[in-house]
Amino acid sequence: LAGMAKAGETYKVTVDYTQTLKQMIAKGKYNYANSDINQSNFPFIGNGKQEVVIELVHFGRDMGSEAVLKEFESRGLRAATLPELLAFGATYPNKQYEFPIITLGSVWQHRSGYRYVSDLGGDGSERRLYLCWYDYRWDGRCRFAAVRK
Repeated sequence: LAGMAKAGETYKVTVDYTQTLKQMIAKGKYNYANSDINQSNFPFIGNGKQEVVIELVHFGRDMGSEAVLKEFESRGLRAATLPELLAFGATYPNKQYEFPIITLGSVWQHRSGYRYVSDLGGDGSERRLYLCWYDYRWDGRCRFAAVRK
């Protein structure tokens, strides 16, 4: 159907909640990680090690975050969290060279009032963990990390 997201590729990851966010980021061996992606801005709760299947959803058109989340809801998906994205980045390090991978499941509200989410990106020689504006209009190249409910 025109305008519908393609079924995403799926990837199995193990999220290790015994690690701190700092350790999860280090495990990904990023050339750059935004310093605001830290435990106080992105607190999380989880126990032990958990297997999760990440689906990378590609809409092929510009979309806002709210529209992406509405589409996820209709498909029985939820946005992946930051720990899930970090487990993905550590397990499949080359994927982020192909396209930006966004997670909308962990949102940080800056004191300015702006909200931010994490994004794995790169340019072929460097892998980066970015912080992006939640209200950004994501371009059609982006993939959104999701998990079945």
